[in-house]
Amino acid sequence: MWKEADSEEDRLLITECRNGDERAFEKLVSKYRQTIMNLIYHYVGSRNDVEDIAQKIFSKIYFSIPKYDDRRPFFPWLYRIAINQCYDELRRIRRRRVHSFSELSIEDAAYIEKLISQDKPPLEAEETEREMYSILQKVLSQLPEQQKMSIVLRDIEGVSYGKMAEILNCTEQVARLKVFRARVRLKALVEKALRKR
Repeated sequence: MWKEADSEEDRLLITECRNGDERAFEKLVSKYRQTIMNLIYHYVGSRNDVEDIAQKIFSKIYFSIPKYDDRRPFFPWLYRIAINQCYDELRRIRRRRVHSFSELSIEDAAYIEKLISQDKPPLEAEETEREMYSILQKVLSQLPEQQKMSIVLRDIEGVSYGKMAEILNCTEQVARLKVFRARVRLKALVEKALRKR
């Protein structure tokens, strides 16, 4: 996860990128690749699409570096681009398939709270954990996009409220409120599903 100390290192790499050093961009990709891939997986929920979406995100980053304001931290800027790409991809994927919340069983619902607090990167998870992550995707897919992103950022990726505020372009207090509302909505969806069973 991003730390304040990373900003100076990132600024140096970006300066080198702007000067045509391809290896500097490769270092940025290597540094943030797993974080971005985890975000994609949690947000889009399709393991098959992760690599392609990550490629699109890093391509956008590469071509956007000349416009990047290096007075600001790099990671929130990168994350915002990744989030926007995830929104676009999710809309595209939703046109291809529709998830039904009614697919969620009572047993699945019992895992939800545990799933939200999982800290093991999904791409390295064991088979049973990957199955649990897929259950989480069914639940998260029913949330409005802003609420889903709040859950992903805070509860899955562990982003601080301060960093969330930068990424979502809001105050820290608003970021906390967004997470609270998303959690309330998630709980309501689970309860509704259980009543239908």
